Amino acid sequence: MSELAEIAERVMEASREAGATDAVAEAIDTAVRQIRFSNSQIDAVNSWSERHLALFVAVGKRVMSSDIRELESAESTAKHLVSLAKSSPPSKSYGGVAKGKQKYRRVTADRKIVDLRDPSKYAWDAIVAAESEGAVNVGGTFYAYHESVGIASTGGANGSDESASVNLSVRAFSQPEASGHAVCCAPRLSGMKAGEAGRKAGELASRAKEPAPGQQGKFDLVIEPLCLGSFVQSTSGMMSALRVEISNSMFINKIGKKVASEDVTFADDPTIDSTSRRSFDHEGVPTRRNVLIQEGVLKTYLHNTSTAKRFRTKTTASAGPLIPTSSSFAAQPIPVHPVLAPGDWTVDELISDTKSGLYINNTWYTRFQNYATGEFSTIPRDAILVIRDGDIVGAAKNIRISDNMMNFWKSIDALSKTSEEVYWWEEAAPPSTLPTVRARQMNITRSA
Repeated sequence: MSELAEIAERVMEASREAGATDAVAEAIDTAVRQIRFSNSQIDAVNSWSERHLALFVAVGKRVMSSDIRELESAESTAKHLVSLAKSSPPSKSYGGVAKGKQKYRRVTADRKIVDLRDPSKYAWDAIVAAESEGAVNVGGTFYAYHESVGIASTGGANGSDESASVNLSVRAFSQPEASGHAVCCAPRLSGMKAGEAGRKAGELASRAKEPAPGQQGKFDLVIEPLCLGSFVQSTSGMMSALRVEISNSMFINKIGKKVASEDVTFADDPTIDSTSRRSFDHEGVPTRRNVLIQEGVLKTYLHNTSTAKRFRTKTTASAGPLIPTSSSFAAQPIPVHPVLAPGDWTVDELISDTKSGLYINNTWYTRFQNYATGEFSTIPRDAILVIRDGDIVGAAKNIRISDNMMNFWKSIDALSKTSEEVYWWEEAAPPSTLPTVRARQMNITRSA
């Protein structure tokens, strides 16, 4: 048993001795190294680490949780948390934590990432490569993460996990209004292709020169993974059973129904070698691949133990952090690593097969006017390239995609055979593995 698992076990037992009927303790140790660069120069080098323990307790249906930062006093804090739970109002939605002994996959973190001391090389590789493609100003961030976790629950879970990853985000400018954005996310240092990411950002920035105000109307969109990550973040979040229950999802009563084109098969897979791989969810249930949409048909929602009981099904091992409120159990199932199955096109073929469209590099401010029906808008940023008769003929600016998210997924008619893992700020979270897609006849309006 790892040190963190032993800590989690002691705190869980202290909670049970104090009267908790259910308890989950998750001890977490995180180390981060960061490089920030702007104006084609490194301007900050930082590193930090933290150790804390997330604790959830229940006395019957009376629930409480806390994030404990002083582990030396974690057991006494656990006893106090149980006493608070005893005096809190019951949660109508709480259905317990997972029961039974669990077996977990044994996966080790890449020691080259763990031992990495000076990651500045990767920032310089990105900068130099972007400038070789015509960029005159390059900025971004590089992160190296190492996380160790130990978990224990009254349901029988007891285990440990470890992961490491590197994450580069690079944005290049050839002119003040001409930029390109690329990322590289990898669970192994050998997968950090900083030069390739920088080169792509620089090439997109050069192609985006002299953008003209975009036209309104219906256009075919060739959407690369970085932009698609924002749509996936919104879509996968609405597959949470809790979001469905509170009518905050466009997937209400859609199990077994068509919600996307036949070309779309969509899964949440925390088991693949990725930057967000996990061996167990936040209840200690071993993670697994869950196919959410198969050839356009919705197959399941994401569940934890509580939502699974209410829906009369089984958990999908998707329990997120256990964060109750005084009146309801607010924890919800969450996606960990969405994966969109690739197709059989090259990106060049997607472009050459498009008569009148736009190539979208990135986006931000994806906002919904109505989650239940799927109406949304988003503002493309960085390279917006105009496609005419299969060729890129210029660049656009000041546009907004204003459409319906369900319509977007149903309009996809082609996907690239290559995929990449993307993660960038909150717009493309959680990390996802995605191809480039083409969506037919999406509505474009002016953003300014």
